[in-house]
Amino acid sequence: MERTRRFGSLLKLLDDENEDVRHGVQRALLEFEGDASHDLAALGIDLKSNESKLLSDSLHAGRQKILKEQWAMPVSNLRDPDGDYESFEALLRLISDFLHDGITLRPSLSDELDIIAQEAQPEVSTPRELADWLFGSGRFSGNKSIPFDPRNSDLAWSLEEGKSNPLGLSLIYILVAQRLGLTVYGVNYPGHFLCLIDSPDGPTLIDPFHKGRPIMVKQLLNEHPELSAEAKRAVRHPCSLAAMLLRILANMNLAFNKASRFDDAALVQELMKTFRL
Repeated sequence: MERTRRFGSLLKLLDDENEDVRHGVQRALLEFEGDASHDLAALGIDLKSNESKLLSDSLHAGRQKILKEQWAMPVSNLRDPDGDYESFEALLRLISDFLHDGITLRPSLSDELDIIAQEAQPEVSTPRELADWLFGSGRFSGNKSIPFDPRNSDLAWSLEEGKSNPLGLSLIYILVAQRLGLTVYGVNYPGHFLCLIDSPDGPTLIDPFHKGRPIMVKQLLNEHPELSAEAKRAVRHPCSLAAMLLRILANMNLAFNKASRFDDAALVQELMKTFRL
């Protein structure tokens, strides 16, 4: 309760005319670690659009601080496709919280994934059926209108909005499959991202960005001998959990630079240096 009262006092000073006061408010808001959504809800305040942006921007330094301090790269546990999914999801959740606006209430990434898995469980029993349920149905689709939106890497946002880029959709597929005891791997295909499953006809690629379209690995290699060595290697061998994390950071770096958010891009570049694949 005391925290919420302090937040209410700071909120009144957020756009104070005195620059020193504003700077003091910014420093004090670091205590909230980038997220004041519960405090805002407890106060029952309905912010205008410009006020929401000002508050979210003011809380952003706290989200940067938490991401930098809590990022821990357990490389040995993430070096293969069957690595430590608990640590993997924890890092994805940290990224998701960093990309959140810090002012709207929403469930955590893990809770949202649990809900989707519970809905899917009675309907699916194989990885292919899960792909149809998630993507063939249109429940989740490619964010073709804004492909470089940083929020594509915020999986909690993607789950709420029902859209993301190829990697975001693939990660949702992989993490929901994990909860259902199904095996789905990531394929670090150059210029795209796919998933790999076993099927009665052999190893099969799934393209979540294109409605979960299935592509037989054998057929792809036979019909497209012009594929690069990198592409052929990618479809034959699922990528590690670490490789997926590195790619999501690379997507964020690109998106931040396109949006001229250079301080965020610099932070992401620091995180990318923690990888030793």
